[in-house]
Amino acid sequence: MLFPRVGRQQWRVRAAWWGVVAILCIGILLHLFPFYFMIISSLKSSFEVLAFPPTWWPEHPTLAAWRLVYSLVRGNNAAAAALLDGPLGLYFKNSLFIAGFTLFLGVPITSFAAYANSKLQRGAIARWSFIFFIGTMMMPDALTLIPNFLLTRNWPFPLPTPPMIPGTSTPFPTVRIWDTAWAVILPGVFSGFNFLLFKGFFDTIPDSVIQAARVDGGSEFNIFRRIVLPMSVPVYAVAVWGMFSSAWDQFLWPLIVLQTPSKVPMSVEIYTLIQKFEQVGTTNAQQAFAQSQQMQQLMEAGLSWNGLMVLGLLQSLPVFVAFLVCREYLLRGIRIRGLK
Repeated sequence: MLFPRVGRQQWRVRAAWWGVVAILCIGILLHLFPFYFMIISSLKSSFEVLAFPPTWWPEHPTLAAWRLVYSLVRGNNAAAAALLDGPLGLYFKNSLFIAGFTLFLGVPITSFAAYANSKLQRGAIARWSFIFFIGTMMMPDALTLIPNFLLTRNWPFPLPTPPMIPGTSTPFPTVRIWDTAWAVILPGVFSGFNFLLFKGFFDTIPDSVIQAARVDGGSEFNIFRRIVLPMSVPVYAVAVWGMFSSAWDQFLWPLIVLQTPSKVPMSVEIYTLIQKFEQVGTTNAQQAFAQSQQMQQLMEAGLSWNGLMVLGLLQSLPVFVAFLVCREYLLRGIRIRGLK
């Protein structure tokens, strides 16, 4: 511990200990405040959520926003569904598909690459491949937007048009994954951070254990499956949760590469709804109070920031559930990293 129990008997150490506790409590409250504000806003009426100064507790709690979002999921609210290109559940399924296949492909590929670099490669090959893999962490995401954009249109050539086969007027065959979920999944399959995380853990596994398994006739895949994988559950939990969170919440790349409205994930659709709400005037107090009678009814149904807060909570719910599932292994992984 940072402050041993025996040392806390001194008043200076005790004061420092309480100071650290106070700072941590303030940090926790600052992190929880946005979620508190989202929850109370989702329970307010549309007119109360636009009021200034804001109220810190709903004066007249209502579930109108939650009922509106439920009707959007079912697709049975004609007035509100006019702002959508399909049932809200469709975009939730799109996010699940993208995040699920990113995990299904990304975690094995990244862990196999880290295991090969840690236990199978030696000498200059190991050093240069390590530099190659972690070099992806040094490039800003914005730097890869244009190459990825071109690759999704003419894979495997990062060019606006595919090159011609030498000596002919026929272009090379290409694969076009533009405007499909795979255009979002494949660029996010490899994670340099997870590679570094896996390799750091695999390096701690004694080589004698691997050599003994090889002497017993085990193949490299069976050694990984029967020995390395059971020992690596905590680090896999950390990698799975991190990759799922980034795949679920990614926004900019899906916004660029997915042009068909029915194919976008929840993160992009929520952004589109915010824009549409602003266009119809339900997120501005002056415009909202001057709307027609029909729009006033939609406002009372939750078509404002309270409905958007519900969508924000639903968007963050899968990440929270994933944390609860991986919580024990995440804490174990933190302890393992802390002991090194």
